[in-house]
Formats: sequence, structure tokens, C-alpha cells
Amino acid sequence: MAPNPLKLHRHPFIRAILLGFLGCRGNGSGDRAVADAAPSASASPAPKEARADAGDADASAKACPGPDAAKVARFTCDRTRIDADVPPLVDPKKTLAPFYDKVTRLARGLRTDHVRIAMYGDSNLTADATTGRLRRQLQARFGDGGHGYVALARPWAWYSHNDVHHDGKWKMPALKQIATSTHRIDDAHYGFANMASECGIPGCAVWVSTDPQKGAPIGWTASRLELYYLRRPDGGRFEIELDGSVVKTIEAKASTFEAAFERFDVPDAHHELKVKTLGHGPVRLYGVALERSSPSITVDSLGTGSLNLEQLSYPKSDTRRAQLERRAYDLVIIHLGTNVFGTDKENKQNAKVFIDELRAALPGLPIMFMSPPDMVEEGQSHSDPRIKTLTRVFREIAAENDAAFWDYRAAMGGKDAILDFMKKGLAAHDKVHLSKLGDELMADRILCAMWDGLADHLEADANAGCAE
Repeated sequence: MAPNPLKLHRHPFIRAILLGFLGCRGNGSGDRAVADAAPSASASPAPKEARADAGDADASAKACPGPDAAKVARFTCDRTRIDADVPPLVDPKKTLAPFYDKVTRLARGLRTDHVRIAMYGDSNLTADATTGRLRRQLQARFGDGGHGYVALARPWAWYSHNDVHHDGKWKMPALKQIATSTHRIDDAHYGFANMASECGIPGCAVWVSTDPQKGAPIGWTASRLELYYLRRPDGGRFEIELDGSVVKTIEAKASTFEAAFERFDVPDAHHELKVKTLGHGPVRLYGVALERSSPSITVDSLGTGSLNLEQLSYPKSDTRRAQLERRAYDLVIIHLGTNVFGTDKENKQNAKVFIDELRAALPGLPIMFMSPPDMVEEGQSHSDPRIKTLTRVFREIAAENDAAFWDYRAAMGGKDAILDFMKKGLAAHDKVHLSKLGDELMADRILCAMWDGLADHLEADANAGCAE
């Protein structure tokens, strides 16, 4: 995704900060604005009030550094494999403005914490292909901020994350897998990522490390590792090893069910965190967040096999809300559809429950819904008509809940696009799941649409990101 210089905007101040923006438009031309000559200087002196205003503007500009052009530049999408326009984001109420302000503040060098993105999805997201590509592309611009959150569970054999190593003694029968879709539990404390693992006897172990490949472009080091686990009335004991040494033993017993966290600030280096159960009751482990101290953009992959809108209402609020507050997301993307086949009313109700839960934990949170990918039912030769209906429903859900919408299926090519993807090796023969390459190409298209929106935001407000 190489840069393509943007033609200059007619406003001289905006032109200065937008120099070098990348081109990515639905027609694939890359050019966005027509060049205009700068306005000529006036022969008459400006009025005193105007000169004062200009002085204030100059002082403000000096106090707020311009954004790094390479970081806010538009992305360019490859049209050689997917010959379809990249549709723009649908966001008439500018609900993504707070997110864009934070990205711009980061690009100005003023932000002291990461900009965090979470993406919820179904089985198309459980191998971190889409989210892994988003993470790599964004951190190539903004710097390696760390992997983000990874679950200490493996409900499905293919569940994996890029640029990190996570594993466990999965073959132990006592190491129970938990997921809202396929591994249900009675207490409903699934956690914000909809999955966990649990063991009630001594000897179970799960672990995660930064990327084991030395010199990896991102993910090789971390300076903060934070464990997410559950405290409960019958909670057991476990110990935490950091880089092979036991650093803490924890009693997970409490008077009620509650989300718990254990954070380790360490030198920025390669690290491994391992949890070993000691018995005395069940221990439920959710995951670990791995981050670096230098502010960047992190992308958490929250994919769950067979996830749908109804299941997003299953987790208990008292634990999920505390975890969401802890991760402090600046944008949540929701990409579902191939398992969502309730009535329009049911889907809208279930979506609202989840949206309200997200915003109760993170007030004013920007949310973006995406349409389902195209799919073809077994034995059929054209797109499943329900996907077209769901695209409309997700668009309506976004509009009714002050969220943004992006037509993922249109970005694939629309009707029967999955068949073309399959022919090109971009989708599996089940005509539902994308291949790793297909996921990555679509991730690039998501970035093109999002950073087009960022460029529009900056054009509308040259001081975006200057204020907290």
C-alpha cells in the first residue's frame, strides 16, 4: 500500500498539513482534489482585528504541531485482485469524529496513550487475518505498540493470533474451554472477548509470549503484560511465571463474581507470561494484553466461531463492563452476518443491547458496523439473498444507534463476489470463509475507507486533535 501524493487543497493552512496525503478513492484513481492556485495576496493591509485573529491562529498553530503526513495519509488499495470500488463510510452524524481526533492527536505527537481498536467477528476473524493485517499496517506507520489482547483459550483448533505465541496444555481434559457459541456455561461470565479457559485441579497451564521470531517487524517486545481473570466465591489458586520465574501466587476467591487484573510493568524486551493452576477450586482465565509504552494504534482481534448478535448479549455485565473499561477502546468494529438469521426486530434488539453495554462501559464510544461478506449456500449458484437483507439491517442498526456503517460486501464486489474470490484463491470452497489473502486484501480496503474518512475529517477541521 504505497503512498500517492494528494493534490493540494485550496486553503493554504490546510494545504500545508495535508501535503503528502495518499490517494484511495472508489474509482481507483488515487487523486481526490483538483489543484488550485493559492489565493493572491491583497494589496491593502488587513484590518487590525483581522491581523489580531491571524496572530492568534499563528500562535495556535505553533502550539499545536502539524500531524505527521505519512501517518494520516490515505491508504491505496490494490485493484489487481479485487476490481471493485471501495465504498465510503456511511457516517452522516460524524460519529467517528472522536476516534479521528485521537488518531490525529497521535499523529501530532501529542497523545500519551495508545489508540485502541477492537473488532468483533465470527469465524472469519478467529485466525487474526483481517485484524492482524490492520495491526501490521497501522503499526508500520505509528510504531510497534504491542500485540494487544489475546485470549488464554483455544475453543477451536484453528484459533490463533499473528505476531504473538499463545499455547496451553489443551489436551488435558480438566482444562475446559469456554465460548458463547460452542462451549456454553451456566454462570455466563464469558468476559468481553466471549471466550475463556478454566481448570479446577493442579497442573493446568496456559501461556503467551511476544513474537518468538527475533527481529519480527512488530510484536517482538512488550513492556506491559496484563492478565485478565475471574474472582469468584469458589475460586482456586494459581501462580504466574514471567520469563520462567514465579513472580506471584494468586488466590482467586472472592465474595462474588468479579473481573480481576494483574499487571506487570517490565523492561521493553521479549517476554513470556505463563499461568499454572494450583487447585483449591476452579480458575477461569480470560487473556493477556501485551503492549509497549510508546503510543501507537493497537488492534484487538475478538473473533468467536459462529458468533451472532444474540450471543453478544450472553456475557454478564458485571464482569464484561469492567474488562471493557480496562481496555479503554477508542473504536469498536462489529463484523457479523453469516450466522445472523433472526428477524429484523430480533437483530435490532440484540444489537441495541450490546451497543448500550459498550457505551455504558465507554461513554460516547464510536462504533462501526460492517455488512456481512458475500456468501453462497451449499448447492446454490448465487449469493444467499439473506445477506442482502442483513446488509440493509446492519445499515439501519448503525443509523438508529449513532454508529457508522461500511458495506464490506460491496467492497468485495457485491452480488456473487464470493464466487470470484473462490476462483482467485481468496475464499474457501465452502463459499463462506475467506482465505488469509482474501482477509488481508479486505483489511486493506477497510483501511482505505477509514483513512479516507480521516482525510475528510482533517479537511473539515484543520485543528483536529489539538485539544484533548
